[in-house]
Amino acid sequence: MMEQLIPVVMVVAMVAFILIKQIGKLTNKFDSFADESAYDRYAKFSAIIQEHVREIKQSLDSSKSPIERPFKLIEGKNEEEALELLSNFIRKLVFFETMMAKKKSSKEIEADLFDLLSHLDDFLKEYCVEGEALSDQLRERLLKAYEQLN
Repeated sequence: MMEQLIPVVMVVAMVAFILIKQIGKLTNKFDSFADESAYDRYAKFSAIIQEHVREIKQSLDSSKSPIERPFKLIEGKNEEEALELLSNFIRKLVFFETMMAKKKSSKEIEADLFDLLSHLDDFLKEYCVEGEALSDQLRERLLKAYEQLN
């Protein structure tokens, strides 16, 4: 009796193993499709953030003469240092638009973008006149832009 069950158990085990492998392949494919659209979304959002950072940089740069300066450097703050920090933000954002970002998972990219936005928020509060209000306005504009990407 037991000898007759051994082949049946082996066949059931093999079928279960094959099913598990196939399910794993399918879920990986779904994940890659989801990640691909997420990368496009992150790249677009990154470009939007870049536009805002460039606007801030343009406004703070005293060598440029924008008609309106919504962002003003707090008196006593080093302009070169502020512009260099903004350039660093732009460099990091460019990374999210490149193929290099695809080596990271969606969660890693989200964490990196959140970290960058937090630093940008801190930058505005530390370097700009009325930084708190400017930070709130920027956050609202970016939220609207992100929601429109859906």
